[in-house]
Amino acid sequence: MNGPTSGGRARAYRALRESEELHRATLGSISDAVFLTDDDGVFTFICPNVDVLFGYVPDEVQAMGRIDRLLGEGLADPAELRIQGEIRNLERNVTTRSGERRTVLVHLKAVSIQGGTILYTCRDITERRQAEQALRAARLELAHASRLALVGELLGSIAHEIKQPLSSIVSNAQAGLRLSSGSAADWELREVFNDIQADGRRANEIIERLRTLMRKKPLERGDVDINAIVSEMVRLIEGDAERRGVTLELELSVLPDVVADRVAVQQVVLNLLVNGMDAMDDVASAERRLTVQTRADRTEVVVAISDAGRGVPAEERARLFEAFYTTKPGGLGLGLSIARSIVEAHGGRIEVGDHGARGTTFRVALPVEKPKAMHA
Repeated sequence: MNGPTSGGRARAYRALRESEELHRATLGSISDAVFLTDDDGVFTFICPNVDVLFGYVPDEVQAMGRIDRLLGEGLADPAELRIQGEIRNLERNVTTRSGERRTVLVHLKAVSIQGGTILYTCRDITERRQAEQALRAARLELAHASRLALVGELLGSIAHEIKQPLSSIVSNAQAGLRLSSGSAADWELREVFNDIQADGRRANEIIERLRTLMRKKPLERGDVDINAIVSEMVRLIEGDAERRGVTLELELSVLPDVVADRVAVQQVVLNLLVNGMDAMDDVASAERRLTVQTRADRTEVVVAISDAGRGVPAEERARLFEAFYTTKPGGLGLGLSIARSIVEAHGGRIEVGDHGARGTTFRVALPVEKPKAMHA
């Protein structure tokens, strides 16, 4: 049999060279850092773009000698890795060449490539973790706002109930003073009536001071870009959504500004996004989809948030916005009530219904008070 021709060898060599160039170009353009080591952690390959994540050029990493100089010790047992084949989602906090602290997600795979036995793929998840921390902080703020609202509602109710008997007590004390004869025998009785009247008035003043202290802060209104708020809140929950297997879909239309309190509207949107994810906890991961849409007409801007959960029966929808009514185990039942109060304080409305498929859609409509410049 004749061997390969010189032309065939040339084509094979050219194909091999192009393949190697493609691999180098691919590794050089991705944001992940890839390494090969032997069982002792000694480098056998270092990707050319390692500086994007760690700040070191390949020669500097090679001079380190071992992967643990970059990722820290005790990442994985080579024997365990050979048995499992791969180990995923190991988080490490690393320090870049500039001294910056970053969080890296590491994936290890057992291989046999040119003397290398362990393939490391490193992905920077610093921003994701920061977003998750911001989400946790926002949730704490939301919980704090809910507790304040609860205290305010309870205090208002208690104050209303107490003021009536206090007024009666003070009135009766005044009547007792008028009916007393003024004689020496009635002197002690008049002192008692005076004390009752003074203490009743003092109790009433304390209640009024507490009501003033807990009174809601006035809304700080200004021109607000609803698309920007929606985008910010979606970015805030991205890390949590990924952890919970929820796919986020954002469909933004061109909108005018609305006159609103930015922080209050953020609270409403965040609350509805988190509620939507909570509604899908018992749904298969592949079906967990949260869609956020915005649209506008001449009079209002609408934000619609749709989940793919089990839905809410029609007979329960009317009660969803009642204080203390909840369908969540352990829930306070205040989130939607507060959201409705905020929306209505802006002259808007909030509605709930299905969207032609399984799941629930919440729609928040805010009025457009006057024509504004449009935002994409």
